[in-house]
Amino acid sequence: MVLLRADPHTMGQPPRLSSERHSIILDLLERKGVVRHAELRDLLKVSPGTIRADLRELEMQGLLEIVHGGAVTRRAVEDSRLIIDERMKQRVDEKRRIGARAAQLITTEQTLIVDSGTTTLELVNALANTVDYLQIITHGLNIATAASRLPNCEVLMPGGIVRTSTLTLVGPQVISFFNMIHAQCVFLATNGFSLENGVTTANLLEAEIKRVLVQRGEKVILLADSSKYGRSQALRVIPMTEVDVVVTDTELSDGVAHQLEALGVEVLRV
Repeated sequence: MVLLRADPHTMGQPPRLSSERHSIILDLLERKGVVRHAELRDLLKVSPGTIRADLRELEMQGLLEIVHGGAVTRRAVEDSRLIIDERMKQRVDEKRRIGARAAQLITTEQTLIVDSGTTTLELVNALANTVDYLQIITHGLNIATAASRLPNCEVLMPGGIVRTSTLTLVGPQVISFFNMIHAQCVFLATNGFSLENGVTTANLLEAEIKRVLVQRGEKVILLADSSKYGRSQALRVIPMTEVDVVVTDTELSDGVAHQLEALGVEVLRV
């Protein structure tokens, strides 16, 4: 039998209603972006089964997204991206030009880490028949599918939990997998970047994975159209000084390009 430790602040009080628990969970998510099962058990003084049931109900209402060990806020998920089909319809020409220019940076027999994203997808699409052999490592289902169609390309993927909204694998398995990898280039995607805040994202799980990706490559190449510049999300991935190359479109101003170059970042505008 498992005994729950009594909280002196709640002793003598009636058990919280499910609506009260839900309100507390959502308030915590609003402030932190993520909650863990253990944290909720300590805070709410209920069983693990009750916590799981509460999270399932809130997920069914579209208010959060369950992940391994807890949940993340749905608001952050929605703020960080549009549904992927809609994202693929935005700034299509710019993304194709960026992908094609980035593909020119690749030589045969390289190992590449390709982050999940719609612009990085255009990089993979641009690689058809351009190199004799590549190894592409990714946690993006859309990236892996596109890369699997390339001749002479070996595709590696981790295990993990599928985030259907972004077609990515997340979770501790992904991080453990990438910690074993060494690549010549990391092609990074982002929700926003700026001189002040660097490369940013809104999702905690994605931020953790992106930080590992950039550690596993000799060169970090950021693929981002100019609309992403100046948009800073809640979580910083890396400062701009850790980016080697930015491939973007010609709408990025000369002034910003010069400031990035002053930090040691090569800027390619297409």
